[in-house]
Amino acid sequence: MWLKTIFSKPTTSTRDEEKHDAVKKSHSQQSVPPARKPAPPPATERAALQPAKSAGSQIEYDEKLIPQLKGDHAALLLMYSTVANKMSADKWDAVPAALREMRMAMYGHLLTEGVKLYSYMRRSLAEDPALHDVYRSYKREMDGIGRVAFDFFDKYQGKEWVVSRDARVTFKDEFENLGKVLVDRITREENILYPLYIPS
Repeated sequence: MWLKTIFSKPTTSTRDEEKHDAVKKSHSQQSVPPARKPAPPPATERAALQPAKSAGSQIEYDEKLIPQLKGDHAALLLMYSTVANKMSADKWDAVPAALREMRMAMYGHLLTEGVKLYSYMRRSLAEDPALHDVYRSYKREMDGIGRVAFDFFDKYQGKEWVVSRDARVTFKDEFENLGKVLVDRITREENILYPLYIPS
């Protein structure tokens, strides 16, 4: 039952609603031509907003990126369920290896986001302060969530803890919390952040 609770959609917070409104407002304003185009940011700010380079060129929009990232999300949730099933079947010896696989998948996912998604959005949203603030806010938040997840994976990557009943109880509590964090992260990214990834 606790697994169903984890994967139920979380209620949208007031802060998320405000960010939704900022996105909607910005898009609606884009449909009306402004009287005057805002001046470009200073050279120092423009340099800071430049995306990472790839083979000597800027990161370009990739229509396959968001489906790929959503596929990563589905795979991560499936891996999470696999670990939960091993726990339920009392196959604790298999849990650390499953966690290492999940850690590798998450690392690859976050690397792709950092190189392809965040770098592109940093540049494409540079001239829209409202959307750029939404992007930066979510990036900072997601970076923090990623650190929490990796701390968990690193803590339980060995097999020594599986023989202790107390350690298993602690692991189960922390694992359940990780599931809630993952679902929250995925929901926020797919509903708020990913829609901002559009051709510039």
